[in-house]
This record gives sequence, C-alpha cells and structure tokens, in this order.
Amino acid sequence: MPVMGQLKDERKTEAEIGIEDEFVAAKLLAMTGKRPDAIRLLDSLRRISQPTAALYFELAKLHHENKDINLTESNLKSALQLEPDNIWVRRFEIDFSKELGRNETAMQSLNYLISLQPKQTENYNQLVQLYMLDKQYDKALFTLNLKEKNIGWSVNNTIQKAEILDTGGKVKESVSTLRQLIDKFPNEKKYYRLITGILHSNDMIEESEPYLRKILEIDPNDGDAKLGLLLLNKGKGSIDDYFTSLLPLVSNPDVPIDIKVKELYPQVLKHANSGDSILGNQLIVLCDKLVIAHPDEAKSHAIYGDVLKNNGNFISAIRQYEKTLSISKKNFVVWEQLMFCLQAVGNTDQLSVVAADAIDYFPNKAISYYFYAKTQIARNEFTKAESSLNEANMIAAGNPDIESRINTAFAEIYLKKRDWAKATKSVDQALLQSNNMNGAANELKGDILKEKNDMKNAAIFWQKAFDLGIRSQSLSNKLESVKNN
Repeated sequence: MPVMGQLKDERKTEAEIGIEDEFVAAKLLAMTGKRPDAIRLLDSLRRISQPTAALYFELAKLHHENKDINLTESNLKSALQLEPDNIWVRRFEIDFSKELGRNETAMQSLNYLISLQPKQTENYNQLVQLYMLDKQYDKALFTLNLKEKNIGWSVNNTIQKAEILDTGGKVKESVSTLRQLIDKFPNEKKYYRLITGILHSNDMIEESEPYLRKILEIDPNDGDAKLGLLLLNKGKGSIDDYFTSLLPLVSNPDVPIDIKVKELYPQVLKHANSGDSILGNQLIVLCDKLVIAHPDEAKSHAIYGDVLKNNGNFISAIRQYEKTLSISKKNFVVWEQLMFCLQAVGNTDQLSVVAADAIDYFPNKAISYYFYAKTQIARNEFTKAESSLNEANMIAAGNPDIESRINTAFAEIYLKKRDWAKATKSVDQALLQSNNMNGAANELKGDILKEKNDMKNAAIFWQKAFDLGIRSQSLSNKLESVKNN
C-alpha cells in the first residue's frame, strides 16, 4: 500500500504485458480466419489470468461465428456481469437476443442502453420496432414520448406516433397527433395527405373532405385530391355526372395513370359482367382520353382494349392490345385477350403468329397451345394440332375451363375426320367439365347431332350456344336454317 502523498505505481508487470500481447495475438488470429486457434488462446488466457469483460466478449463473438449458441450465451453473460454498462457488449446482446427471438431480453437491454445513452436515437427506434412486433402499442408510444423528452420534438417522431395510434385502432388520436404537423406547417400538403390516408384506410372517407379541399387550396392541380373528392361525391349525383366529372381528371397527363386505372377498373368489370352498352360507350370515351394522355403507358392501352373487347369491337381491341405488347410484353393477360379477339374475328394467320410468340414468352400457359392448335385445325394439320393439344393438357391439369376448351378442340378434329364416336366422347367430356356452360362445345355438339340427322336436338344445343354468347355468322346461319325448316 503506497505511503500517503506518494503516487500509486501504474506500471504493468511483465506478466500483465504478456497477457495483453496474447490477447492481441488472439484477435489477430480471429481476423485472419484462424478462429479455432483464437478460441484456444483466449481459453488459455481465461484460465491463467483474471478474466476481463473484453476477453469474454471476444469469446462470445467467436462462438457466435461458430453458431455455438450455448457458449455464446455463457460468455456473453460473464462479460455483462463484469461490465454491465459496456455499450458494445449490450449491443451484441440485443442483436443476439433478436436473432434467437428473445425479444423480451432485447427490450430490457435496449431500455438499459437508453438509460446510459439518452441521446442515442437508434436505441429508441429499435425498442419501438420490437414493441410494435409484440403489439405493445402503449409501450411503443411511451418510448417515443421519452425520446421526444430526451432528444426533442421531430416530424418523424410525430408521424411514427400517429402510425402507432392508427395501428392500435385509435384513429381519432392518430389524426389529432398529425394535426400538430398541420398547425406547424399549414402549407405542407403532405401532412394533410397523411390524414386523408388514415381516414380512407379506416372507412372514414367523408371525414377526409376538409383535408382534401385544403390540399387543393395549396395545389389546385393535385390529382389525388381531385380524385378523392370525386370518389367522395360520386354517389351523390347521377352516373352521367360521375363520368362527366371524371373526364378532366382522366385527360390530365400530370395525374398518375395508376390512380386513373384504379378508378376505372371497377367500371370495366361492371361492363364486362353486364354488357351495358351505355356504360361501354362512356368507358370508350374515357379510355380514348386516357391513351391520349398516356400514349406510352401499356396500362392505358390494355384497359382500353378490355373495354373495346367487352363492347364487341374486336378489331379496335386488337389494335390496342397490339400497342400494349409493343410497349411491354410482360403481362400474359394481354396476350390471352389478344388471342381471344383474333379468334373472334377469324384471323387465323395472325392468331398463329401471336400464339407462337406467347408460347415463347410464357411456355407454361396452356391456353396459348390451345389457340395454336386451333390454327393448325383450321389448316387441317390434325397430327400437329393433337400434339399441341396434348401439350396444353399436360400444362392445364386441373383447370376445368381450359380442359373443356381442349376437349372441344379434340372433338372438332374428330368431327372433321368424321369419327362420330370420338367426337361425341370428347364434346360430352367438354360439356361435363364446363357444367354445360361452354358455348363452343354446345355448338359443336349440335354439329355432331346434325351429322347424325338429329336436327331436333341439334337445334337445342345451337340455341344453348347462342344463349351463352356465341355470335358467329355460322351459328346464326344454323339457327336460321332450323327456323326455315
């Protein structure tokens, strides 16, 4: 013990210096990838010297790299017992605990770190994230309030609190929190937009109106706000008023196309299901404006093609689908719709080219092989057609709609070969697979019955095909011949 007034001798002994040199050597071994040697050296140091938190921490990291959970945990625990306030050891403990799914331990350690580093933002952020994963919304809010108290108010912290309140079902409190941002930044429309987003996601659309109007006050050309007000008021007027008010929005090239397509799509589906010609004509006017506003967007031409096809204007629909594919070939639905249109107008040559291209781009789509087979049947290339249909069958396994089409095509081949038994078997299978809803199969069944001189039943199946939407000239001629006889 030093005499009063004398300085303590801080010099290290040779043994202590040697231990430090060995520790440095172990770290060098670890850095050069010699992990087993580093572990052996550190273990020997642990046995011959007074272990330190640094030594246990290095062992914990090395065992973690070896994926030895038990040894990682025991050495980490020893390091923390010696130095509970060591920031680096605490951070390792947090990451290790999260890795093992021990979120409660990670939360405790983060709270401890916050008490040591009250100005460190990342500790709060990690803790909030863990509380959110565990659905402990009140604790997440408490943490953000503590962060605000220790570090200060911030926009991001306020937005995060609003998001947590919204997730926890406290919508009014969430909106109230975001209003703090509006009070501080009354001309920043993005904060009004955040409020409208929360209200819309909670089916409180009507309450968003004042915020939407404020956005338009700040920016009269804001397409999202215009659309929001349009959606808000579309049920208050007639359908004609709705489409009239939608026209300037669709025509504005500055409004993103996704917003327009999202609004138009439900009407397109309604038209497809109802066949309402008035609705179809209104959609054609809008889609015509849409492709003028967005001539280089595949989506604008694709949705226009759908409207034209559903309206029975196959030639114009073909042009729109072709334009879509010239911009992007990634959407198989467009290929499929184009093939249906080409079949509807009887353009076998182009259908053959398009179907072959579709197979090249999407080799696992059975419908393309079916359409390709249809063009081969039209050229009386029956062997090739059967090969294409067998390919389609292998891919379509389990899809009754496509399997029904394939069997109808097989029946068509057998009918042309005058093999009534096989033709009947295939068409009956097609009708069974479609619950008698395959119009082409019904027409073909009538054709087979006609060949068997059973005109009475043939007429029944032809009429069923007509009722299911088959509008070919050949079917019209068959029905007319039945009436005349």
